[in-house]
Amino acid sequence: MFFKEKGFYISLVCGLAAIAAVAGLCMNLLGEEEEAPIAAASPTPVVTAPPTPEVQETSGDNIDSEPEETATPKPTKESVETVTKPVKNALKFDQEAGLLWPVQGDVLMEYSADRVVYFKTLAQYRTNPALVIGAKEGSDVKASADGVVTKVATSEETGRTVTMSIGNDFTVSYGQLKDVSVSQGDKVSEGQVIGKIAKPSKYYAEEGSNLYFQVKEKKKTVNPMLLLR
Repeated sequence: MFFKEKGFYISLVCGLAAIAAVAGLCMNLLGEEEEAPIAAASPTPVVTAPPTPEVQETSGDNIDSEPEETATPKPTKESVETVTKPVKNALKFDQEAGLLWPVQGDVLMEYSADRVVYFKTLAQYRTNPALVIGAKEGSDVKASADGVVTKVATSEETGRTVTMSIGNDFTVSYGQLKDVSVSQGDKVSEGQVIGKIAKPSKYYAEEGSNLYFQVKEKKKTVNPMLLLR
């Protein structure tokens, strides 16, 4: 009986020792596994898109641009009158000094506002509000006084006609012209050539080439012979 019990204890001790040995071996294996370095997985690279360049909005005021060329507007009738009015007011006509003869030639028809004279081409008698001076076609016509051109027009009776203000409410008109060298608004000096004698209009065909020379004071015709020197 004793030996049986003793054998039992011996077997028990041996079993426990074996279990302890196995346990120790397992612990050693587990320790080695824990100590073995584990290769860390490389992080997957994150690909990011390049930043989109920021576009700055600009207003029209900040954009550099070439300045636009502007055409010089042509002067209107109103602007010409505005410019010439002060000049006209500054003119002074000296009646005692009189007027320069605008062209050399004989008087074909005298001024006649209070009686009628005979018009050969028209074959009739009528008043004559101007002086008709005979002159060769192409002759120079000169300004009789300093003045400003107020009108350049074409009349059926007097042809191309230049009208000038010479101051003190006096105006002078030169008709039957060609090659006119002045324009409305021009300032003209006494003796300056303003055009040439043209062929006579149909109203003066029989009288021949001439200068139609008319003088007015406050829009009323006056006899040019009283002022010519």
